[in-house]
Amino acid sequence: MNGPSIKMLLIDDKMLTSELDKAGYRSMGFSVKQVSNFAEAQEAFNEDSVDILVINMDYAKIDAPTICQHYKSDTKTSSLPVVLTSVQSSASVKKLAIESGADLFVEQPLPRQYFIEKLKKLLDKVTRDNNRIDFQEQATLTWEDQTYVLPIADISSSGILVSTHENIPGSEVVELSFCLPGNKKPLKIGGRVVRRIEPSDSTGSGRPSGLGIRFETFVGDSEDRLEKYIANTSDHDQKLIYYL
Repeated sequence: MNGPSIKMLLIDDKMLTSELDKAGYRSMGFSVKQVSNFAEAQEAFNEDSVDILVINMDYAKIDAPTICQHYKSDTKTSSLPVVLTSVQSSASVKKLAIESGADLFVEQPLPRQYFIEKLKKLLDKVTRDNNRIDFQEQATLTWEDQTYVLPIADISSSGILVSTHENIPGSEVVELSFCLPGNKKPLKIGGRVVRRIEPSDSTGSGRPSGLGIRFETFVGDSEDRLEKYIANTSDHDQKLIYYL
């Protein structure tokens, strides 16, 4: 990413303790503001914009998963990338991070350069200019043994927006199946709900209420066929702010 510094808010007790550390991050395109609790984080959000939030799960004075859940459930910050870090690498810790809504879990210690590369890769995924295609078809969505047939509002090579009033929580894994125009063989894709778009969010935006789902796994040649369709049908629409 070029241009202005990426603003990282860090909730931690000791990860960045010196100006030398902060200078190292600045040299790699990140400006870092460190706070030690939730109240200070709220003040930081009120004072300036934040591009990415990093929370240390090992910091005993805070409840990192609960803080993550708070920001992911708030419509004002639900699309903000949140990274949880820990020196622990057990499956239970990683599961807790994902279930709390974190976009990325990073085991520490990790050299700064590699840590920054992971953050930039996540931000590229969140903000890149993917081509979004209006797609007036229907998708079959399966979640917890329930199947729903939902209208598709738009689609890209990395995510989909479906219209629904079903209350499927964020971070839930779903299965999708839908056909491309002129093709009877359905695409089969596994995805994760990354945003619930309420009617208040969509007012005046041209976007319907529903679910933003990020693609994670593709069955067979589904990914290749989708990417070819997107490339051939691209209308160069706006950024995929709803589900990336």
